[in-house]
Amino acid sequence: MPITSTNPIEIKGNIYPNFMVNLAISPLVKATDIGGSVAMKLTPYRVLEDESIEDLQDNSIPLTYMDIFESDDIDAKKAAVSIMAAIQQFIIDKNI
Repeated sequence: MPITSTNPIEIKGNIYPNFMVNLAISPLVKATDIGGSVAMKLTPYRVLEDESIEDLQDNSIPLTYMDIFESDDIDAKKAAVSIMAAIQQFIIDKNI
């Protein structure tokens, strides 16, 4: 399932509509609770006619949150909660 851009990059008439996603979520242990640091890199890419991939590493978008739950970025918080809920469901499904 490709991750698609809402604002694709176009270079020399070539459109890069998708993102490769590199995502890391790490616990951030505090005195009274646990937060979460998040680092994500979105790398634009397109699929060529021969089905190979052409990516734009130099146009990658880095996003970093020291503690996602203390961030003012509501969209980032919602995404983190959704990802954590999916991981929780995976753990339940696998009976881990």
